[in-house]
Amino acid sequence: MSANQIVAEQHEVIGNTASKGITIERTTHPDAQWFFKPVQIGLFIHYGISAVHGDLDISWGMMENPLRRAKGNGIVTPREYWALAEKFNPEKYNPEEWLRAAKDAGFTYAVLTTKHHDGFCLWPTETDTISTKNYMNGRDLVKEYVDACRKVGLKVGFYYSPPDWHFNQDYRSFMYGSRTEKFPDRKHKDIDHHDIEGDMPVMSKEHYDRYVTYVNTQVRELLTNYGKIDLLWFDGSMDDLTNVITAKEIRSLQPHIVVNDRLWGFGIGDYCSQYECRLPTEKPEGPWETCQIWHVGGGWSYVKNADKYRDLATTLHQYEVCKKWGGNLLLNIAPDKDGVVPDGYYQAVREFGEAIRQKNI
Repeated sequence: MSANQIVAEQHEVIGNTASKGITIERTTHPDAQWFFKPVQIGLFIHYGISAVHGDLDISWGMMENPLRRAKGNGIVTPREYWALAEKFNPEKYNPEEWLRAAKDAGFTYAVLTTKHHDGFCLWPTETDTISTKNYMNGRDLVKEYVDACRKVGLKVGFYYSPPDWHFNQDYRSFMYGSRTEKFPDRKHKDIDHHDIEGDMPVMSKEHYDRYVTYVNTQVRELLTNYGKIDLLWFDGSMDDLTNVITAKEIRSLQPHIVVNDRLWGFGIGDYCSQYECRLPTEKPEGPWETCQIWHVGGGWSYVKNADKYRDLATTLHQYEVCKKWGGNLLLNIAPDKDGVVPDGYYQAVREFGEAIRQKNI
């Protein structure tokens, strides 16, 4: 299966598909225009409790998936996955080191996974869920990241996943692709990967209303607790956006903010973020960004072989396409369980920065 096919299937699972018909006006705020002057280079940081295991992709590692299992990819049950929070204590977490290296290489912004689909929040949220409030005595990894961005001079970006597999665990299957047209014989799985006979329970309106409140509260926390935030990177949507936080409210809290197009649907946002692990084959019509896994193997988050990075020629090609067609390049790194980014990153980012300066591209 190709990387594009995997991305497409995962996007279907999290609801990052067609527009849901909610229109928003693209920002014209003067303090937001930095993003639309290509090529801006961003540092994507996928981090969370999956790093404790060392061989799991973030969130997706809790899905039973026969194809990934056959390849030897790490898979655990959701119950085992969430238990990793008990051992998550990144004593060497020092984002200033990674961010300064990126700034020195010519990067202009960073994006941290404040909460992935697994539901674990890297800040001590007041909502009822698993977070650093429950497991790390209230340590705020998001604040440490924000402070580091400001210290080194990078724009501050937050990744946030509205789909939440922990909060909605009773209403979703943990068998990848279960009962779909492609995999009609795959039975649904519960949080212990036991078979569920028949269909999954239908989410009640009461639970969905709590879910909407939960998401809205978390987004407001992120937009009110940390000062000026430059970019909000949603990953996935929700079934009904009627009462979900709107772009208007987001802009009322952060007037200058740039927001991608994954909550409201393709093309409904300040820019297109759909070029995941791929490049466009022709010039896109509007502003766009491609996000790429910089390290080799395992997915977005840390795995044992994540100390190796893509060759310089590959990264330069991605950059050159962005420059040619007016896009931005978001390159992903993955700290380990202690909060350390492998040495391979520092070599790769230094060589990339030097190549850009030498070639004047």
